[in-house]
Amino acid sequence: MPAAMKTPDEIDRRLIALLQDDARRPVVALAQAVGLSRSAVQERLQRLEAHGVIAQYTVRLGDGIAPLQAWLCLRYAEGFSCDDVMPALQAMPEVRECHSLAGDIDLLVRVATATPAQLADARERIAALKGVDDVTTLPVLRTLLDRG
Repeated sequence: MPAAMKTPDEIDRRLIALLQDDARRPVVALAQAVGLSRSAVQERLQRLEAHGVIAQYTVRLGDGIAPLQAWLCLRYAEGFSCDDVMPALQAMPEVRECHSLAGDIDLLVRVATATPAQLADARERIAALKGVDDVTTLPVLRTLLDRG
């Protein structure tokens, strides 16, 4: 088990921001951007990965292939909870994010599909899950800011 993770410093935060912008940026380019050696940056990245600060490197689609997205606001049926619904949601590839909330909405779910029919199908399958009482669908018309 790795030693306890110290709080990420300014250089760690700059490396993370650079990778969020372009996860394929070479280590040499990262090192130049933060003013450290390649080996020092590699050690920092390995530490951030080992402690789960960097969980994965991924691909975000650009406007050329932007998916249809919607936020689904779920309310649980009486006697049900997140633990009852999440296994089914995790098994659905069109489910991209799930957030447990306080208030009138129990779970906020982002789905992404290629066609309106697939979006409608995903929404219907989620609404039919055991433990889901109500679903409100909020289609995304345009993304104005995405830092994630």
